[in-house]
Amino acid sequence: MFDTTKEDLKDILRKVDEGKLQLPDFQRDYVWSDDDVRSLIASIAKGFPVGALLTLETGGEIEFKPRLLEGVEAKDVRPTELLLDGQQRMTSLFQAAFSKAPVRTKTVRNVLVERLYYVDMKKAVAGEVGVDEAIIGVPANRIVRTDFGKKISLNVSSRELEFEQDLFPLNKIFDSRNWFYDWRDYWKAKGRDVSDLDRDFVRSIVDSIERYKMPIIRLDRTNKREAICLVFEKVNVGGKKLDAFELVTAIYAADKFDLREDWRGTKKPVKPGRFGRIIGSPNPRNVLSQVQSTDFLQACTLLYTRELRLERAAKGAKDNDLLQISCKRDALLGLPLKEYVKHADAVEAGFIEAGAFLNELKIIWHKDVSYPPLIVGLAAIFAILGKNARTTKAKQKLAQWYWSVTLGELFGSSTESRLARDVPEVVGWIADEGDKPRSLDEAVFQSIRLRSLWSRLSAAYKGLHALLMKHGCRDFITGRGTELMTFFNDEIDIHHVFPQAWCRKHSIEKKVYDSIINKTPLSKLSNISIGGDSPSVYLKRIEVAQGISASDLDAILRSHLIDPEHLRCDDFKAFYEARSMKLAALISEAMHKPVMDEAGTNEIEVESEVDEEPELA
Repeated sequence: MFDTTKEDLKDILRKVDEGKLQLPDFQRDYVWSDDDVRSLIASIAKGFPVGALLTLETGGEIEFKPRLLEGVEAKDVRPTELLLDGQQRMTSLFQAAFSKAPVRTKTVRNVLVERLYYVDMKKAVAGEVGVDEAIIGVPANRIVRTDFGKKISLNVSSRELEFEQDLFPLNKIFDSRNWFYDWRDYWKAKGRDVSDLDRDFVRSIVDSIERYKMPIIRLDRTNKREAICLVFEKVNVGGKKLDAFELVTAIYAADKFDLREDWRGTKKPVKPGRFGRIIGSPNPRNVLSQVQSTDFLQACTLLYTRELRLERAAKGAKDNDLLQISCKRDALLGLPLKEYVKHADAVEAGFIEAGAFLNELKIIWHKDVSYPPLIVGLAAIFAILGKNARTTKAKQKLAQWYWSVTLGELFGSSTESRLARDVPEVVGWIADEGDKPRSLDEAVFQSIRLRSLWSRLSAAYKGLHALLMKHGCRDFITGRGTELMTFFNDEIDIHHVFPQAWCRKHSIEKKVYDSIINKTPLSKLSNISIGGDSPSVYLKRIEVAQGISASDLDAILRSHLIDPEHLRCDDFKAFYEARSMKLAALISEAMHKPVMDEAGTNEIEVESEVDEEPELA
């Protein structure tokens, strides 16, 4: 429900000044530059279209906390409309043409400055120059200095100096009569006839701005939540699409609850928010470092909608009447404040538990999380089950689900729908109140897929990397397994077993030697020691340099599911086939089902043109 109309710019700016037109609190700060402001003013003066405004009538189903546009004097007034799109334009025009205070803007070097704007009357009416060059921005003291402040290039610090240079102050545009009276009197006393300039400037500039009409798309207050959410998805603020967290923040602010502070904490006094407690301090949980505010809302919404569904089921509602469990955008925007408060502590603890669980699976770095939405699912599961999710049996089931959807590559699309289905099914399965999740049957891994896992673009690639560390692979040089501290201290990553340089020298195709079959978790030091030499050479070098016996190094190789003889004989083909079989067996054990021999994949991967590691000659 909306209508379109046009209103005089002057009337719109008056509404801004009176507080009748305000911003919803999710709008970002004013950021336009001095060049942007002058260009906008020039477009208005020339009568050019500058785009429609989008407003929402207040008093509807969704109430956002309002705030005045920047530059408007503080006042306690309830707005009749909220400006959804057009903040930068209206703030610029209000400060430059309506307010008597300087415009707070920034230079091309992103330095914050205060500006007052003037129009050079003679240039503005001279066709060869144009309005754009006639608009001048000056500092708040109305004095422009050059040569590092030593020289004054322009001074309009008094009314007489404005008159003398025929510079019209733009903030007088809607109340210009007295200024023009005084300007004409000033020049009349000096014997100069300014009638032609007066007439031409008023007609071409003043009248154009005073009579300018701005198109407005006005959303009616009767619009439902779904319609308003759809509008928000299309509206960009500061060049960035609004996310659900910002919208929910504005909704909760109407009830005097600061969601942003609850998430981020405060600086004065120092008080960590939920994000800080989730990622941990001073020793951050790296695996959770990329958790977003919307992820937290999604987990809360999963709990809320699940609870509603269970309540309706308990009252005898049938499938068609049961509320769908959801964590989609519209569901997030429908999360009541009281329900957020009710579930937030459990969800926060759920995220922390999810991070610890992923670390147990040797998923330590955030880039090794197969699908980031799985963290949301794990957090929701831990939040629902509490201590019942910490038993050995529960974690075994959770691990089976995680490895299945990861290696089966099931979360490549429709992740929100997957989460809404899997979370309650996993919860029921762990609590022995339901069958195993359908994802366990849907997840399939074909052995040939190993040959096309080339980079972290694939969830299965990341999953297998973690599985090898979970299996107990030890570093070639340190002999240590992967733990939280050693992972970062030793700079462990996935590296080639048969070096790239050696493979190219022996005419092995890139897509073959770059597959996960020829890669394994190793420290930076081990990778440097490998260099570009054949395995038989670098193994001997490691034995001599580290003082390790051949039998001990062979045991380390076996922890990587590598047959030592294949490396010591530089037999790439035998190594490749044997390790393929062992990796398939490891996957089968993790998924609790056989690996398929047929070709195929659940997820399309484009081969990366960038190597995972720097090439060593």
